Amino acid sequence: MHSFAALPGTIERLLTGSTAGSTMPLDGFDERYDRVLLVYLDAFGWRFVERHSEHPLVVRARDEGSLTKFRSQFPSTTTAHATTLQTGLPVGVHGLYEWFILEPSLDRLVAPLLFSYAGDSEAHTLVTDGFSPTSLFPAETLHMRLGAAGVRCVGAVPRGLAHTLPNEALTRGAEVVGFDDPPGGFAAVAQALAESDRVYASVYLPSFDALMHVLGPESPDADSELVTLLGQIDAGFALAPEGTLLLVVSDHGMSAVYPDRTTYVNTAWPELERHLRRGADGKPLAPAGSCRDLFLHVLPGHVEEVVGGLSERVAGVADVLPTHALVDDGTFGDDLSDAFLARLAEVVVLPHPGEAAYWLEPHRFEQRFLGQHGGLSPDEMEIPLLALVR
Repeated sequence: MHSFAALPGTIERLLTGSTAGSTMPLDGFDERYDRVLLVYLDAFGWRFVERHSEHPLVVRARDEGSLTKFRSQFPSTTTAHATTLQTGLPVGVHGLYEWFILEPSLDRLVAPLLFSYAGDSEAHTLVTDGFSPTSLFPAETLHMRLGAAGVRCVGAVPRGLAHTLPNEALTRGAEVVGFDDPPGGFAAVAQALAESDRVYASVYLPSFDALMHVLGPESPDADSELVTLLGQIDAGFALAPEGTLLLVVSDHGMSAVYPDRTTYVNTAWPELERHLRRGADGKPLAPAGSCRDLFLHVLPGHVEEVVGGLSERVAGVADVLPTHALVDDGTFGDDLSDAFLARLAEVVVLPHPGEAAYWLEPHRFEQRFLGQHGGLSPDEMEIPLLALVR
């Protein structure tokens, strides 16, 4: 099964013919296209395609286009996939693998998509310490490469995200449009598709993911939001010029989790803290990752003790592994950069389906979600790719 890591290279191939990056076949869609509209529907896992298999957009993709199941990268998180999509680099190369990660130059945990320190309530707090987005995000983007090949790039995102430092860094080379609602975003990209000969347009839709985090993946309200979004995608695509290729993709799915069942590893094992590295602020370097893939930065020589001791205390809830085991079996991909390896923690806690494991620091790190992702379960890793031509 192909990986999300092949998606940006596939887009580049469809628009320019370039085969420089990793690509994947699209049944019936291997020719060149002058106009591609990509819709990034956050958290639209494969099981939601199955749940809504009779939606008109899904039916048309299945009957007239292409409907493919492929896989997230691990970790199955937005940080990893937004960075891959915008730069063309797999997670093991760009190194931004989770919501919270270690930034070695600061010796602190940071939230890349907020450009803040982990746990801060405000975005862009890294700026106060003189840290620059160019020190965190890859220098070259997919948009820059497409632009050099004569392709106009236009990206529509919710207005509150449009001019954040992370979005500006990841969309260099593209025209960014902020929208108040999805129909507005589709109208903006439809205009760009109509007025230029060669265009790569994209629309980012995060509301389904946001609702499921709060309400859970089985929530009727979240399900209703998905139906609305699928209808808006269908209507937005109808505005595009004939010959436009539509790609609807996601980054990950969603797993149900429960705050009252969350296992806090530093509560289950209070002595754990003395086995962890400390950052520049004097606090343990925890938690990296999320409650579905909790990464722990462990002191040299303590990995075996942490894996053994924590495994006993979370038995039946999670598996505890040295991350080198995942590196060795290719879980993070085959090509790993020094930047990725420098940020990667030494131990990972992988909760079983329906379980959550996290680090407790009241009012800063607590697990309040009813839906989360990041792990290796099918609900989190299996995603769709819908393709249709207007």
